Amino acid sequence: FTKPTPVQKYSIPIGLGGGDMMACAQTGSGKTAGFLFPVIAMMLRMGPLPEPENRRGKNTAFISTLILAPTRELAVQIHEEAQKFCYCTGIRPVVVYGGANIQNQQRELDYGADLLVATPGRLVDLIERGRVRLDNVRFLVLDEADRMLDMGFEPQIRRIVEAEGMPVDRQTFMFSATFPMEIQRLAGDFMRNYVFVAVGRVGSASKDVTQTVEWIENADKIEFVLDFLG
Repeated sequence: FTKPTPVQKYSIPIGLGGGDMMACAQTGSGKTAGFLFPVIAMMLRMGPLPEPENRRGKNTAFISTLILAPTRELAVQIHEEAQKFCYCTGIRPVVVYGGANIQNQQRELDYGADLLVATPGRLVDLIERGRVRLDNVRFLVLDEADRMLDMGFEPQIRRIVEAEGMPVDRQTFMFSATFPMEIQRLAGDFMRNYVFVAVGRVGSASKDVTQTVEWIENADKIEFVLDFLG
């Protein structure tokens, strides 16, 4: 990194200052580093919280940071970046998502988890199994929040944030490509005195991303993809 992207330029100081933030940032604008840098820096500055005395079961992970993402692909991408940025810090990032072996993910949690990247459905499943507790969460990030609402995750998100013991005294970042009324309502419910940041044209892709549409007949799609990848 030689200089921050526009969203990083504002999100990093807001995060390090302890504030909540609602950011409308386009695809390809660098928002993953925009929330990971301040969160990791604050985790290192504050140190680990002691686990609650009334904990049940030694296989329960008390995480400090929760990052919610709508899809497996995005969750894996955020986790890969977090692994790079957490290198040699002592902070252990773990990713959990649906459609994969839950036993393997539980094993990863057993080794210790400080920063958890999760899709909402799989996280609710792990909470119900008693494998994850949110009592120690100090940082909450909702990435692509508008997509999560489009995919019908709002009841699960509300349960995770409001009904599973997550502290109110936390720092919350929300990132969204658009800012419809549903997102404004979610931001109002989850954050206090938040800073609103809009980068570029809301709802469009970053100028660093080239978008091309190809019209292909159904029978020719597989052949076209193979040629394209080749």
